[in-house]
Amino acid sequence: MNQDLFPPLVLDGWFVLHQFFRVDPLAAEDEAHGGFQGRTESLVDFLSQWSEPSDSDPERGSRGWSGLYRIVGGETDYMLMHFRPSLEALGDAEREIRRSPAARDLIPTGDYVSVVELGLYAVTDALLEQAQEEGIKPGGPEWTARVEKVLEEELEKRYVQSRLFPLQPANMPYVCFYPMDKRRNPDQNWYTLPVRERADLMAVHGQTGRRYAGRISQIISGSVGLDDWEWAVTLFSHDPLTFKALVTEMRYDEVSSVYAEFGSFWVGHRIPTEGVLGEVAGGMDRE
Repeated sequence: MNQDLFPPLVLDGWFVLHQFFRVDPLAAEDEAHGGFQGRTESLVDFLSQWSEPSDSDPERGSRGWSGLYRIVGGETDYMLMHFRPSLEALGDAEREIRRSPAARDLIPTGDYVSVVELGLYAVTDALLEQAQEEGIKPGGPEWTARVEKVLEEELEKRYVQSRLFPLQPANMPYVCFYPMDKRRNPDQNWYTLPVRERADLMAVHGQTGRRYAGRISQIISGSVGLDDWEWAVTLFSHDPLTFKALVTEMRYDEVSSVYAEFGSFWVGHRIPTEGVLGEVAGGMDRE
């Protein structure tokens, strides 16, 4: 492989499933007999079982969590987001929702499968430079041993663990989700850029994001080979206007303005488990 075109090393965390639903307008007709509310209770039970683990829980990465979000616009009423340690566990969550009594009233409008990832562009660039200086061939035994050592060291860092196994900050109830690709046009092809240039562009992009520290919490999940886009981005904030400000500013970064394509955006807010029954079943009264 051309060393300049080497892909970045990546650390993977939880698998993620975003499910989108709208409530069947006819569901309220069954409410006179308590049917709709009774079925919604199965969703409450599920969310109670899969509440977020503690930030200090040593078993945090082996569990996962699920959350329900009210979506505004987009012909979608709700988004269910599931984090699980394996694809099988993610499938179990999907199946449990689809087989629950609540599924009778929830019409699927879309879904997205990905895995939380941390791209190590700068680390990859440094390793390749060192390998070139020492005459080590990428892909060989010595290279592989070095990569494994570096990845193990990265995994021991607390902030890396928080990136791979993310929780939603308690003070950030708002959510924004969208998929994205890197362009592969003849004169705008991300995948033909040298690794050093890609690392530099991502570093500038990261600087923009860090200016929103404390106002935005970001989850990047990879979906190459898993879904229709290459990445998914999930943002949390205490103010939905912060999403607008961040995305606007990032559009001026070269990595976005020249090399990125974006899909649809979904925006909404988290519904606490104790409020799900009143929101979903009670919400029919507001339709």
